[in-house]
Amino acid sequence: MTVRTFILSGLLLCGSAASGKDELSFKETVVPVKVAPAQDSITAAFPFTNTSGVPVTISKISVSCDCTTAGVRDNKLTYAPGESGTVTAVMKTGNFSGTVDKDMTVHANGSAYKLVIRAQIPDIIRMEPRKLEWTKGAPATPKTIHITISKELPVNLTTVDLTGDAFDYEPVTVQKGKEYKIIVTPKSTDKPAFNTIWVRTDSTVPRYKRQMGFLTIKED
Repeated sequence: MTVRTFILSGLLLCGSAASGKDELSFKETVVPVKVAPAQDSITAAFPFTNTSGVPVTISKISVSCDCTTAGVRDNKLTYAPGESGTVTAVMKTGNFSGTVDKDMTVHANGSAYKLVIRAQIPDIIRMEPRKLEWTKGAPATPKTIHITISKELPVNLTTVDLTGDAFDYEPVTVQKGKEYKIIVTPKSTDKPAFNTIWVRTDSTVPRYKRQMGFLTIKED
């Protein structure tokens, strides 16, 4: 092989490698989806076009969470230059609340494309704060978890349970169906402790049936 031939072959190889990048152009890579309070799953569409000059084959779509599945519309995997398609993803909303991102990666012709479903799930029950802390040896003063209920879904607090025995607690109804509070007092701060507190409601929507808070006595 002459030096000239070697250089030409190298240029061809570089050109081939470069052609594997940015062959699929997605209209959006992050798709926000607003979730209704009782909705248990959502679907997001990611339209794309093959903007390269070669056919592109989708070899795999990987997801970051078992709550998400993804595929290509009509199970079509190969796209000619200029041809369009759609990646469709379904996410189970489960017990999530607030803004939740779930991502997936589309693998095609040696390139990888990250796509994100941004689920906007109503935060019907707000516990503020979700974690109460005391320091070992500090005064065992009472602290309060405030609970507010959104108007989007009628919910009433029914019971409060404690996992553990390091704290006393008193649920208080400020305004039924709208506002509650839980006054928590350590029995002692002589040693570290970690308990969980469960707030249960009469909601028929699984993710709003119960909420969890955390109580800790930490080392100084």
